[in-house]
Amino acid sequence: MPHDPRRPVLADPYAVDRARVFLDETAGRMGFDARIVVHDRETETVLEFVGVDAPKFAARKGAALDALQLLACRVASRAMGGERAALVVDADSWRERRERALTKQAEQLGAECVKRAKVIVMEPLPPRERRVVHMALARFPGVTTQSEGDGEERRIKIIPMPAPR
Repeated sequence: MPHDPRRPVLADPYAVDRARVFLDETAGRMGFDARIVVHDRETETVLEFVGVDAPKFAARKGAALDALQLLACRVASRAMGGERAALVVDADSWRERRERALTKQAEQLGAECVKRAKVIVMEPLPPRERRVVHMALARFPGVTTQSEGDGEERRIKIIPMPAPR
């Protein structure tokens, strides 16, 4: 069965190594004391900065991580002949902590939405973080979610559902 080009696949070892070298060299050029450790998680390969300066990559809500992830994915995709690679660039487990914090925030806002019976609109979030919120509230009783807006202004609306009769 042919691979759907819209769905990422685990990158092959050569492609992961190319991305790892790119990130290691980038950290060095930036003067940071950090190196890349590679591990697989579910359907994606994680390239994680570890070391004294690793937390610096997560500054400004992970903007540098997002930019480096985009570039690392392009490096890996090129090494895989254009096939889209599922790589995640992280630093000192920042994305994992951010996902836990977003899940907790989503559940608190879901409870508030149900209690007040009012729509709550979250601050703009990047696609990966919106997905975390949608997934957290998909199993939360009494609410539904919807994304609205464009580009960097895309937000999630948490909408109370009418009580079953």
